[in-house]
Amino acid sequence: MRAKNISRYTYKRTSFQGWRLSITRSGYQFTKYFSDKQHSNCRAAFQAAIAVRNRIFGELKAPGADPEEVFARYRAELC
Repeated sequence: MRAKNISRYTYKRTSFQGWRLSITRSGYQFTKYFSDKQHSNCRAAFQAAIAVRNRIFGELKAPGADPEEVFARYRAELC
């Protein structure tokens, strides 16, 4: 599985397995991890990452969209 802005992460020290969504726009960065365990399996975690990525990209395409505000809103929403 491959998708723009989404990478597979496996950390042996912490036993984390999942996907990382990372988007940078106008010098602002948004990063969110999607755990296989939290989403029940690898595919579900990947689909969750894609869904959030698509929502963020949709908002960033709007005229006058401020990446700082969009990323801050998603950080608060996805805590």
